[in-house]
This record gives sequence, structure tokens and C-alpha cells, in this order.
Amino acid sequence: MLMTGFRAAAALAFIMAPLSFATAEDASKLVDQVAPEISEVASGGHWSADGKGGFYRSFVVMGGEKAGIAQVYLQWVSFGDGKSVVVNSLPIKEVNDQKLGNASILIGGENDTENETTIFISSYDIDEDKDISLYLKARQPGTYTLEKAPPAGAAEGGGSDEGPPADAAAGKKEAPGVED
Repeated sequence: MLMTGFRAAAALAFIMAPLSFATAEDASKLVDQVAPEISEVASGGHWSADGKGGFYRSFVVMGGEKAGIAQVYLQWVSFGDGKSVVVNSLPIKEVNDQKLGNASILIGGENDTENETTIFISSYDIDEDKDISLYLKARQPGTYTLEKAPPAGAAEGGGSDEGPPADAAAGKKEAPGVED
């Protein structure tokens, strides 16, 4: 219950902080500046390191000359002093190398803790008629690990078929070039 309250407070702070520092007109200008290639943005969780703290944010960027290819990026954003600052930003190579035609992202899960959040990336391959699910654990700025996705149908026993199952961290694989 405490963790749920903390998440709600963090989400409210995330939503209200930019609005409290900018007028509605300024917020409209920010929205107008978002590139049309950015098809999705999700944020959540909380990290702290080196006297800074903030939240995780992930993007899906659609691009490609003939067909849309989904690229996924992860950021660590710090807030304070009246503005938000991107502390670190990384492409998720393990996802981007698959050249997915689409992607959707969710951040956060029941087992998230301070300095660790789950990122669930899903895609659907139309040609293969196949769902693709990938899980990451984002940690302190610049670090994440690729997680083994639970077996198909694992969410059925969890009581909800929305979002990633609570036991998404069934096994870990260290992401190449990423420190733990």
C-alpha cells in the first residue's frame, strides 16, 4: 500500500511539476514541438543516484524509408530547480536490432523498487501472426538488464490480462555493454 501511495505521489509530481513551471500556453508549445515520429511515451518508477533523483521515461520512435520501424529509447530524467533534465538516454539495442514494425511500452510493475523498474515492450508481427514480448529492468542512470519474458499464457493465472504479469522477472540476461 505504501508503494502504491509513493507511485501515485510520484506520478502526480511528474504531471504537476511541468505545469506548475509553465503556463498552459507554454505547455501547448511543448506539445507542438513533439516530433510526429514519436508514437508513444511512457514514464514511471523512481531512481536516485549522486544526489539526484527522478523518473524513467521510454519512447517509441517510428521511422524508416519504406516501412515504419519501431525504435525504443530509455531515459533517466531528473527534476528540480524548476525544470526537468535528461540525465542519460540510451537506445535499447536488443529491441531496435529486431527491426519491429510496431511497439508498445508500459513502465512499472508490482515488484518495482527504488532504483529499479520493469519496462514491458510488446509488438505484434503481422506476417508471422506472433506476439513479441520483451522485458527490461531499468536501474540507476545508464544501466538496464534484459529480462527473460515469462512463458506464453503466464498472465492468465495472474488474474489480469492487462499489462505484464507480476512475475515478469523469471530470468535475467545481462544486456551487452550495460553494467549492472
